[in-house]
Amino acid sequence: MFSHESVLLLQVALALYLGAALVQVFLLGGERPALRRCALILTGIAFAAQTLYLGAAWIQEGYLPVTNLFSTLFFFSWAMGGTFLYFELRYRIGAAGLFVLGLTMLLLVGALRRGPMISPLIPALDTPLFTMHVAFSFMGYAMFAMAFSVAMAYLMPRFLRPPSMPARDLLRRHNEEAILLGFVFFSVCMITGSIWAYVAWGHWFSWNIKGVWSFIVWLFYAGMCHAKFVRRWQGEGYALLSIAGFGIVLFTYLGIGLLLQSNHPLE
Repeated sequence: MFSHESVLLLQVALALYLGAALVQVFLLGGERPALRRCALILTGIAFAAQTLYLGAAWIQEGYLPVTNLFSTLFFFSWAMGGTFLYFELRYRIGAAGLFVLGLTMLLLVGALRRGPMISPLIPALDTPLFTMHVAFSFMGYAMFAMAFSVAMAYLMPRFLRPPSMPARDLLRRHNEEAILLGFVFFSVCMITGSIWAYVAWGHWFSWNIKGVWSFIVWLFYAGMCHAKFVRRWQGEGYALLSIAGFGIVLFTYLGIGLLLQSNHPLE
């Protein structure tokens, strides 16, 4: 599976995502139900292709294939594709999710540039807790990315807003839902990670840089779940917090993994 066929499958997914994004850009000029369905179908097939690759890799390796930079970039893009489909099917966010589609493609391009190679899983990670920890981590990241995308749409000046953009009140609620779901997913990630660390190494938390910044991410979004009830942080303030939060997420995922030494290196 990790040869020409796997590369071709991921390239097909990338082409389909690109087609969906181009259709979404075309829809900025106005609502066209047939084109919207086309964009949704393209995205759905692309996500299905990624899911097929993920399932085949999981079966072949015997564990969730998220052990190096290629596999984490791929899994992040997969989670992003699923997040976009959830919001599009439920709310028809259209143009508000363009950033998510763009980031999905960017992550997939980064994965393809690395090549579909999956590192062996060390014995300490060979546990269902590892699977849950990693899966819920990236599901949380994907929701935080959606919140970023919706926040950017919310802050767009009125004269630049395309006709297909959802109303600001709807964008605000989409942002809040993405933050809440992301916080729930990331909380599960932190809980399973703590249990896993205790089972593997005998402690619930260690002061390594990855652990500290993961806790900062959790604390930041816990604060955001509270901030939506504070009048001065509602609206534009909440959108700005969503943008800042995703910056912290990117640093925690890529900045630490690539630039600093930690127990979560990306190679």
